[in-house]
Formats: sequence, structure tokens, C-alpha cells
Amino acid sequence: MNDNLKYILRFLVFLAVQLLLFQNLNLGTYLAPMPYILFLILFPCTYPTALLMLWAFAFGLALDILGAGIMGLHTASFVLAGALRSTILKTVTVKGDLDNLMVPGFNQLGFGRFSFFVLLCVMAHHLIFITLESLSFFLFWQTFARFACSLLLNVFLILLFKKTFFERQR
Repeated sequence: MNDNLKYILRFLVFLAVQLLLFQNLNLGTYLAPMPYILFLILFPCTYPTALLMLWAFAFGLALDILGAGIMGLHTASFVLAGALRSTILKTVTVKGDLDNLMVPGFNQLGFGRFSFFVLLCVMAHHLIFITLESLSFFLFWQTFARFACSLLLNVFLILLFKKTFFERQR
């Protein structure tokens, strides 16, 4: 399948799942399911950062327009995650290992390094998302609790979805 067609299909599927299922899922104040970050993680390791940021901008803008909430919130946080993805990937991988990787995953990086990569990507996204959403440090501990709980939930969801739907068995 053509790579661009594959990216467009993933874009539409992740957008539909986020809008129809996870955005309307009420798990309380502290849990905000946002597994759409996996959309950025599934791009090849050597994919140009500028194009990744364009995909992130388009996805975040579509999510902001079609969903409810603060305009630009998903866009800003997702573009930052797209901008930092290559740097985070270089931090997690061993020198020379990045050239041989196609798409980061459990089989390529191992469970520990891939989990750490996902944790850092979700942390970059959530730090901006939850800080801009609260727009204040008045309720710092409540904001921090929301950040930590949502971070753990989304890392778990992304690892689960990656292992279940996108990882080939050896």
C-alpha cells in the first residue's frame, strides 16, 4: 500500500476513534484518554520532522474543530510532540541503531526502551495540553494529579494498542 494512503487512513481512523469513543468517555476529573498520540509514534524513524509536524498540525486542528473544547489546545500540544519525537527517539536509541529501525516498537527497541520512548512522548504532549487547559497554577496539585493520572492511562493505552493492533509477532 502506498505510504501516503496508509498515513491518511490512519489519520482518519485515529481521528474517528478519538472523537467518537475517547472524547466522550467520562472517566472522571483526573483521567483524560488521548491515545491518538500513537498516530505520531507509528511514523517511520527517519520521517522528516517538518512533515511530522504538518501531520500533527492537521490532526490537532481537525480534533479542535470537530471536537469540543478550547481551540488550538490539541494543535499546540500535538505539534510540540511531533517536533520533539525525533529528539526523544535519538535519546532512547543507541547510536547507529536509528538507521536500521523502520517504525519504533517492542520488537525493534525492546519493551523497556519503547515504553520509555512512549512515556517521554506522552509527557511532552500532556505537559503542554494540561498546562494550557488549566491556564493557572492556582490549583497546582490538582493539575499535577490530572497530569500524572492521564499520563499513566495514556501510556498504558498506547502500549496496549501498539502491542495488540500494530505489532507483528515474531
